[in-house]
Amino acid sequence: MQTQQLENLDLFADPARWPRRPYCSDNLEHGVKIRSLRSALSKPYIQANPPHLRVWSIYDVDRPGAAIAWEVANLLPPAWIAVNRQNGHAHLVWGLIAPVLVDSPDMRQAPLRYLCAIESAYRERLQADPGYSGLITKNPAHPLWRVLRGPRLGYELSELAEWVDLPRHLPKRKPEEIGLGRNVTLFDWLRRWAYVAVRRHRETRNFVLWQAEVYAKALERNGDFRHPLQSNEVWYVAKSVSKWVWRRDADASAAFIERQRWKGRKGGLAKGLANEDKRASARLMRLKGMSLRAIAAELGVHHDTVREWCK
Repeated sequence: MQTQQLENLDLFADPARWPRRPYCSDNLEHGVKIRSLRSALSKPYIQANPPHLRVWSIYDVDRPGAAIAWEVANLLPPAWIAVNRQNGHAHLVWGLIAPVLVDSPDMRQAPLRYLCAIESAYRERLQADPGYSGLITKNPAHPLWRVLRGPRLGYELSELAEWVDLPRHLPKRKPEEIGLGRNVTLFDWLRRWAYVAVRRHRETRNFVLWQAEVYAKALERNGDFRHPLQSNEVWYVAKSVSKWVWRRDADASAAFIERQRWKGRKGGLAKGLANEDKRASARLMRLKGMSLRAIAAELGVHHDTVREWCK
């Protein structure tokens, strides 16, 4: 293994900050494969963030001299910069001390939208590619790239925010539909659609068909973005939503059935109490000398019923 690979392997020392089985590739034009992290480290391209987590905030700067883009933009030094030796283009990567949960029903909206705003501001200041999703990055442990290391591996979100004009980038109603904002927008939209659509599968309870339908719908919505997400990221979102809604709908369906049963029992009990009250009233009216037909007309029942009650 070459010297640079040995120097930068410490970036992978904490396996919790990397996917256990990341996507990786020798050439992105030929597609990606899933490998163990150890095997993926031999590839020039690797998935940086674990599913549903933002550990590394990555920016693609496609111009010569990209390695100093952070200085020109007056930003904090990145954790590392992976530079293309041929054209000077680079990926600039900032680590997050506290990873942010994304694409998951358990995610908190506040830190996610905070991160969206930070990434939007950094993207603008760096003049980075708005269509780059950050899924696959240049592997800093591979000798194909020239790697420059920063003084710190991670920052708090508040530290990153101090260097940009954040209020202008804060999403008001929903995140922008570029960068991480696309994941949030897709997740929110797909979740709302799925809560209703899943009801059609209550009889068959075929999860495979349900997940396929959710994925197809996610791809359809992804096509509306100016810069669509990669299909791998769309699959992460669809998988998360389909599993969550499927579990919740089973509980909701069972609760609905139980409510209907309870209402039925309650209705039957109420009806029985009402009949009992009418029966007692009929007997009292009969003792007063009223005819069966008069009692029936008063209580709104058939006179044969009154006869039975008064036996």
